[in-house]
Amino acid sequence: MISSATTQNELSLVKSYLLLTFIQKVFERDSLILEESGVLKTPGLYVEMINAGVDRTGILLSEVKHEFNKCHIRVVDVQQNLSGVYATYISNGNKEQFSMAMPVFRKEMYERMRAYLGLSTSMPHTAAFPLPEKHRPVPDSRSATKPLRCAERNLVTPSPAYKRKSLRPAASATSGSA
Repeated sequence: MISSATTQNELSLVKSYLLLTFIQKVFERDSLILEESGVLKTPGLYVEMINAGVDRTGILLSEVKHEFNKCHIRVVDVQQNLSGVYATYISNGNKEQFSMAMPVFRKEMYERMRAYLGLSTSMPHTAAFPLPEKHRPVPDSRSATKPLRCAERNLVTPSPAYKRKSLRPAASATSGSA
């Protein structure tokens, strides 16, 4: 019989694997978009910051995969839709399921992304630097506070631009300049 602690450990590893995989793809996509946008005056600075986040997630992801090997866990399928993220994994020969509601998944992703970028993870994020009076939003007296609307997008499938180009131009430039 499998103990509850083992099951919790498996679920924790699978959850971390999913979050890290999605975060890494988002960071890589965002890095490429910043790099190619031509909008920023110093895109290299921001790309470097995001690539540091990519590196951190890569290290953590390799640790999770190492734990997968020790615990005989293998993720065989990952699906996502507007309601959540779902994974099928095999643990010690048994097929298991993991699911997480999309709002909870996104919230945890956001908090982890902030941590991997070296930003504060305590809420509210801007409490230390309140907006000057002239830039504060004027409250709408007709309605109560509304939640921010999030654009729904697939967090797994990379953009076509990501498929075309390497994310690390510095690495490819150094290998070709010898």
